Amino acid sequence: MLDLDFNLTGFYGKTDEELAAAAKHDRSAAAALVSRYSDLILIKSEIFADSQSDTEDLRQEGLMSLLKAMEAFDPERGVKFSTFAEVCIVNRMRTVSAKTRKASAFPESVEYSELEDLLSDDKTPESIFLYKEFFTDLWKNIESVLSPAELKAFTLCVSGMSYKSVAEKLGITEKSVDNAMQRARCKIRALINE
Repeated sequence: MLDLDFNLTGFYGKTDEELAAAAKHDRSAAAALVSRYSDLILIKSEIFADSQSDTEDLRQEGLMSLLKAMEAFDPERGVKFSTFAEVCIVNRMRTVSAKTRKASAFPESVEYSELEDLLSDDKTPESIFLYKEFFTDLWKNIESVLSPAELKAFTLCVSGMSYKSVAEKLGITEKSVDNAMQRARCKIRALINE
């Protein structure tokens, strides 16, 4: 029988990053992080679920993703644990939810294999994969909210071009580039805050 008597009082003043580091060898630290992220897992599971049974499955997937995030978290990358954990949890729930929808939409005609977990034992490739997936989704969302002119200016500025160079390339004034960038920033900020 498992000993589930965790003493969490020693972890109240610790940051998530400190708990993630300790969780690799201390089950109480892992339990403290699970306690902190249980609301996030609950909320995200309800967002991605189509039914009550889906919600329960997604909660389990979220918990497993959180535990794997604890194992894989590398503070040297300069990313907050909360960001890393949320990306892991959301991506796993999104993948499982999409798989469930596809399987129920085409039960006889399509056979689906098990998708690999977003996190594996090797830390570097999974981190690269997670962040590529996260930024690919983010970029798609950015493209969907910006006008064509804003997207052109934003893309060129993000690639390192100055406002003057962007203005010359697009055949507009620097002020027009500045206005497009300000509108783009507002829209992207609103998108991220959602």
